[in-house]
Amino acid sequence: MNRMQRIGLRTLLLGLIFSLLFAGLLIRIFWLQAVDAAWLQEKATLVWNRNEVIRPVRGKIYDRHGEALAYDAPAYTVVATLSKKDPNHIEDPKEVAKALSPVLDTSTDILYKQLNKDAYQVELRQGGWKVDAEKAKAIEALELKGIHLMEETRRFYPNKELAAHLLGYVDLEGKAKMGLELSMDEWLRGKEGKNRFVKDARGIPLPNGELEYIPAEDGADVYLTIDRTIQSFVEQALDRAQREYRPKRMVAIVSDPNSGEILAMSVRPGFDPNQYWKIENYSNYAVSYPFEPGSTFKIITLAAAIEEGLFRPGEKYLSGTYRVPGSRIPVRDHNAGRGWGTITFLEGVQKSSNVLFAKLGVERLGKERLIRYIQQFGFTKKTGIELPGEVIGRVPPISEQIAPRDVAAISFGQAVSVTPIQQVAAVGAVANGGKVLPMTIVKQVKKKDGTVVYEGPKSEGKQVISEETSRQVREILETVVSEGSGQAAYLEGYRVAGKTGTAQKFDEKTGRLIKGEYIASFIGFAPADQPKVLVYVALDAPQEGHYGGTVAAPVFQDIMRNTLHYLRVPTE
Repeated sequence: MNRMQRIGLRTLLLGLIFSLLFAGLLIRIFWLQAVDAAWLQEKATLVWNRNEVIRPVRGKIYDRHGEALAYDAPAYTVVATLSKKDPNHIEDPKEVAKALSPVLDTSTDILYKQLNKDAYQVELRQGGWKVDAEKAKAIEALELKGIHLMEETRRFYPNKELAAHLLGYVDLEGKAKMGLELSMDEWLRGKEGKNRFVKDARGIPLPNGELEYIPAEDGADVYLTIDRTIQSFVEQALDRAQREYRPKRMVAIVSDPNSGEILAMSVRPGFDPNQYWKIENYSNYAVSYPFEPGSTFKIITLAAAIEEGLFRPGEKYLSGTYRVPGSRIPVRDHNAGRGWGTITFLEGVQKSSNVLFAKLGVERLGKERLIRYIQQFGFTKKTGIELPGEVIGRVPPISEQIAPRDVAAISFGQAVSVTPIQQVAAVGAVANGGKVLPMTIVKQVKKKDGTVVYEGPKSEGKQVISEETSRQVREILETVVSEGSGQAAYLEGYRVAGKTGTAQKFDEKTGRLIKGEYIASFIGFAPADQPKVLVYVALDAPQEGHYGGTVAAPVFQDIMRNTLHYLRVPTE
């Protein structure tokens, strides 16, 4: 084969190769356009299009005067650069951990483990996640190489422990937990928005590349019936009681008996919702803790007997012990059954005589009428307050067979269990002229544009006793404070009405009373003739004293005095 033939053959081979390549290219183009077109379009869309979630701002929680109790605030997450490829990386993790430890209040070991990971960058979730501005400034002042702050938001509670169980908290993940944060979450959290747009290969949005934009709807604001100042009176009183009496737990509620609005509510042990991970007690005892109320429940028996015309203040009876028909176990007055001899019904109320109320329950009212009044006063249903976890106690139905001795016990606050909020609602009816009102702690929920999406109940309530009965009960309860077992609740210049309560604790598991453990309580209102404020206080298992008149009444007095002065209720 000569030289010209070899050149021709090479040219032919090259032409054939190029023809095959061109044919392959045409086939590939056809395949992409006809077969893989949909898949490629979808993949390109994923690369070009960017979807961003727009987070709404959570609504605030205010007291009745517009003072913020909970809101979103700036927070900062500590980020550490670990990769040596980055010139601004951490060079000595141990030294950095040691420097950060006192600022973040986290052990050096925990921080070092995070700083020693095989990663380009890490967020210090343990100790450095969403810290407040004060800690952020302290971290910046350290000028640590490889440490920087990422700005975020978190829920902030400016008053710390104040009303903690009432408010609840939102965790660092943004999830509502406990209290009003949980029950009002539907309105507080708002609605997420989204932004879908087209970007180039570098991730930069293209001009006119917006495909869809739905703005976030910020959460609505919640306005409470709580008064922050009255709430602080309650918190301070409970703190003093904790130091003096050392109970296992406490609860205090302040309400307006004429509207059913809660002005303050607090329980102990408390917590700081800004540091919710330290919580030891998750229960709001005001709504979730039913117990035998003891003598404060006598108010209900008294009201029922007066309404039925069965209580005559001047009538006399023999105090001390009372043998209930058909029972071998006598009812004894609280002074070991010694009693006070033959006294009047009025004196029996003033001295909180169990014998008197057993006689009223068994001999005068009887089981059916007594239970019916207890039901009408709301003890067999929830109060409707806008808090999670509300329970009802145990009241036997009328149809249930009840031994006469148990009827006697019920009439002075044993053999039944009720919650503090139920007692506040029931005694509120005695104070306001005879109407049981729904309890409320939320005035309204309002969107940012001013639209009101929820208002607290404004019911006229249910009339359970007459206004005349209400007046008579108030006058009798006023003598309990001025002359009887509640004298520690007396306030100079004000007519105070109320009732003490001392109940030995009952163990549901064993079915027996707990030796040496009592719940001391006091419930009352002022002024007695035209009540403006109702206060309930209960101390569970106080270590110093256990009678309601000596332990709970002084706490009541403290709260009531400050509240009446603050509200400028005139003295007489």
